[in-house]
Amino acid sequence: MKLAQFLFVLMIFFIASCSSRPVVQEQSSEPQPPAPAPVEQKKDIWGWDYSSGPRGPESWASLNPQYYMCTSCMKQSPIDLVWHKPMKPNPLNMSYKEGNATIINTGYTFRIEMTPQSQITFNGMDYLLEKIEFRSGSEHTLSGNKLPMELQFYHRSPNGLKQAIISLFVITGRGSAWFDSLWEKTQNLPEFKSSASFRFNPDQLIPPRKTFYQYEGSLTHPPCLEGVQWFVFNTPLQLSKEQIAMFRNLFNKNNRPVQPLNGRQITNY
Repeated sequence: MKLAQFLFVLMIFFIASCSSRPVVQEQSSEPQPPAPAPVEQKKDIWGWDYSSGPRGPESWASLNPQYYMCTSCMKQSPIDLVWHKPMKPNPLNMSYKEGNATIINTGYTFRIEMTPQSQITFNGMDYLLEKIEFRSGSEHTLSGNKLPMELQFYHRSPNGLKQAIISLFVITGRGSAWFDSLWEKTQNLPEFKSSASFRFNPDQLIPPRKTFYQYEGSLTHPPCLEGVQWFVFNTPLQLSKEQIAMFRNLFNKNNRPVQPLNGRQITNY
């Protein structure tokens, strides 16, 4: 293919591709546990990272042509969420079940990969739960306030074409038995790609009060693909200061900065 033809095809591809009150806890509202010196992780294994350097979020699009959406499209995540009264009815149905899981050290977080049997349904579309990932601090913010951590539940439609993410904020509070049980399994996962298998029920993490912010956004890491349905729950999880510090010791900063809203509608259900 001649150069002019190649550039024309690339241009067409680019145009087609971009087409109850929550519990708020600012990180600065109380002294947070100081982060211990992070254990060295292989942050460069993906060719990008979360630093302020040449591989950080501001430079993702320049690292690989496939990452162009990270700076060139208008519906990126995360975003700042401003509270308003929830609407009814709630259009999200959830059916989470206990199943086989594998926890993996990805090099930038711990990921729980699930056997695809739990699912959610939104506006008639089913999405199967594939994985859960941990962020420190939170990626989304509440009226400009960043929370200590955020858990993200990644789902995909049966045909593989659509994605949906349920997100839970984590605040400092009571210690959690599920986190302690999970953390025991991570003690043998000090290196990239190390993993451990176990049984896990994701429903134990979902709050009984299911009100949430819903909007259309993107993945929060390269390639920053758009068309993702986000459901950010109002009710947060609680972990103790010590439990939050345990995670920060390994992954002290693995969050993307807030992105412009660009006129998108956010609905609080």
